[in-house]
Amino acid sequence: MLELLSQKSVISLNGRYWGLGNRIRVVLGAKMLADSEGRNFYYVWPTGSKFGPKLTDLWHFDGKPINQYLSKALSVKYPYLDESLDWLDESRRNSRIWQIRTGHALHLPSGVRSWQQEFRSLQPVDEVIDRVQGCFGSELAERPYVGVMIRAHSAAHTKTIEHSPIEWYTDRMRAIRRGNPGVQFFVSCDVPEVATRVSDELGGCHFLTNKGEYNTVSGVQSAVADLYLLASSSYLLGPHYSSFVELAQYLAGPGLLLETSMKTIDAPFELNTLGQPTDPLRPQTRKPLPGS
Repeated sequence: MLELLSQKSVISLNGRYWGLGNRIRVVLGAKMLADSEGRNFYYVWPTGSKFGPKLTDLWHFDGKPINQYLSKALSVKYPYLDESLDWLDESRRNSRIWQIRTGHALHLPSGVRSWQQEFRSLQPVDEVIDRVQGCFGSELAERPYVGVMIRAHSAAHTKTIEHSPIEWYTDRMRAIRRGNPGVQFFVSCDVPEVATRVSDELGGCHFLTNKGEYNTVSGVQSAVADLYLLASSSYLLGPHYSSFVELAQYLAGPGLLLETSMKTIDAPFELNTLGQPTDPLRPQTRKPLPGS
């Protein structure tokens, strides 16, 4: 507390009900801002029944967490700021504390390291690493595959449920397989029964089992493992209006194409042109596949 008040700092505030995608982009964006301005960095990461894990239950991270009630008390003198950074003028630079509360990515100044770059550099915890390496090494390595991320839980946004029904995925998977016979799929789904149903219907599908309850520590650790396995694919199918699947794309870099029910990609594509990650924990680094 004394350190926070005595030195120039940035505090990032996450909402109690925010999902992983919103939390990560805001926390890392604020950290990049703090680093670029030579300020200490603190973050509020609420946990509870709606979201169980701390950030350090998922990745190794050296930011300093603080209590949301401390942030609220500080807001009397240091009010919350938004993602635009339009407030970043000379007078604000003299303010000891910047508190940023937003659900959107920060508009970082030109030349500042992006939150996506920082995200790709994070090291997952051992529980995540074991799941990623186990599935990739035994089921997915050495061949191109399609990542499929399905949001079917009742907590999904209404736009996602409306525009991304299960049938859309299975229809697209069949269409992809017609153009790429024998292609395998990695399926990430927040409802295990749906993943099983899709696998039984399509065949040639892989998915993590025993993932833990929704939004518990083990459940979100499994979801993070899914992220890396999705990012290691050669093409992505994902839901409309979901930041989770975009995290997978950011892990892999711009070469990994993402198709949703509201953003189709009509051009023919060859799955082996992107290459295969040499390490599924660094899916942006790839080697050519045979025949590419």
